Amino acid sequence: MKRYLLSSLVFLLLLPVGASAQWYLFPGGRHAKDSSGVKTSDNAFVPLRDESQKKEAAIDFEFEEEEEVEAVEAVHAARVSLILPLKSTGTPNSNFLDFYSGVLMAANSLSEGEKPIELSVYDSTVGMPSISELEQSDLIIGPVNFDDVQRLLPRARGKLIVSPLDPKVASLTGTQNVVQAPSGWEAQVDELVRWIASDKRGGDTVVLLQSADESDGEMTKRLALKLSEAGIPYNISSTPSAYEGKVKGTCRFVISSEKDDFCSAAVREIALMNLKGTRNAVYSTSRIRSLSDLEVESLHAASAHIAATYYANPADAKVKRFAQQYKSLFKGEPGQWVYQGYDLMNYFGTLLEKDGEFTTETLASTTWNGLQTDFKFDESGKNNTAVRRLLYNANNTITLIR
Repeated sequence: MKRYLLSSLVFLLLLPVGASAQWYLFPGGRHAKDSSGVKTSDNAFVPLRDESQKKEAAIDFEFEEEEEVEAVEAVHAARVSLILPLKSTGTPNSNFLDFYSGVLMAANSLSEGEKPIELSVYDSTVGMPSISELEQSDLIIGPVNFDDVQRLLPRARGKLIVSPLDPKVASLTGTQNVVQAPSGWEAQVDELVRWIASDKRGGDTVVLLQSADESDGEMTKRLALKLSEAGIPYNISSTPSAYEGKVKGTCRFVISSEKDDFCSAAVREIALMNLKGTRNAVYSTSRIRSLSDLEVESLHAASAHIAATYYANPADAKVKRFAQQYKSLFKGEPGQWVYQGYDLMNYFGTLLEKDGEFTTETLASTTWNGLQTDFKFDESGKNNTAVRRLLYNANNTITLIR
C-alpha cells in the first residue's frame, strides 16, 4: 500500500484536532505521539529535555490510505524552511521559540487560503538543512546570524535567503542572494532627518550630540550628510545645557553618540531642561530604547522622537485581536519575538500564496504594514527601509506616527 509521511514541527496547542481546513499543515483527526522535539539535518527528531520551557512538540503523522495520499499530492503547498538556533538538545532558547510561535500562527492563518503552507523547521545548533531540502523550498527564513548565513549560501544554490535578525547580514545583500528583513540604523537615520525637516520651524536649532572625546563615527557622518542634503543647518555639541534659554524656538537634539552612558546622561539633562520650562526635543535611533540605565520617564520628559524598526501599538485593533488569540493559546502576552516571527511569515507567506514565488522585483514593489514591523524594500528588493516613528509624550503615552 502507498504510504505518505508528513513530519512537521507544530505546537500542540495550535493543533486543531478534527479540523480539516488546514489539514495540510495541521492534519486533523490524528492524535499526537507522546514526543516533542525539532527536526535536524538528518530528518531525525531530537527530544526537548527541559519540560518547564517546552513550548512545542514534534508531530509525526502517517497516512496509510491511498485516497488521502492522492488528496495531499493534488495540492501544491508553499514549502517554507525555517532555520533557528532552538537549542533543542539542551535548554531551548525561549526567544526563538517565541519567534517560531509567531511564524506558526501566521502559517496557520495563511493555510486557510487556497495554497496551504508546509513548514519545515531546522535547529541550526544541531545541523543545517541539506541541499535537496533547500532545493524544494519556496521560502528560506534564517539562519539568524551572519556566520550561519554565509555557511548556508553554497547549499542554497542561488535561492533567496531571508535574514530575520543580524544587521551584519546587510553587507551581503550587494553580492549574494540575501534579503535583509529588518531595517538597519541607516534607514532609521534617514527617517529621523525627514522627521526633523517636517517638524522644524523658524527659530528652531538642530544640534548633534556626541561626547567630547568621540571622533566622528558612521552615524554622525550620515546624519551630517543627510542634514546637509536636506538643507538643514546644525551644530555639534557635547553639552545640551549649553543651549538652555538660548534658542528662540525648539532646540532639536539629535543623539549621534555611540556611548551608552553619554546618551543616557544627555537624555536626562534634556528632560530636566524641559521640566524647567524650555522647549527641547530628542531625536534618536531605537538604540536609546534599550539603554539599561535610562528610565522611560526620561524619554517622555525629553519629548523623545525615536525611529524604530519594531513597535506593536497596543491601542491598534489588529494588535489587540492578535494578542487575545495568542493569550488564549499560550496563557501569556506576546512579546517582541512573537510579533517579529508573525509579521515576517505573514509578509513573505502572502507573496507566496499570491504568486507561488517571490523575487527581489516583487519585494521592491510590495509594501506591507505588519503588527510590529513594516516592509518597504529599496530598489534592489534586498534591504528593508521601513521605519516607524515613535513620539514619547509628556503624559507617558507613546504615539505611533506613520
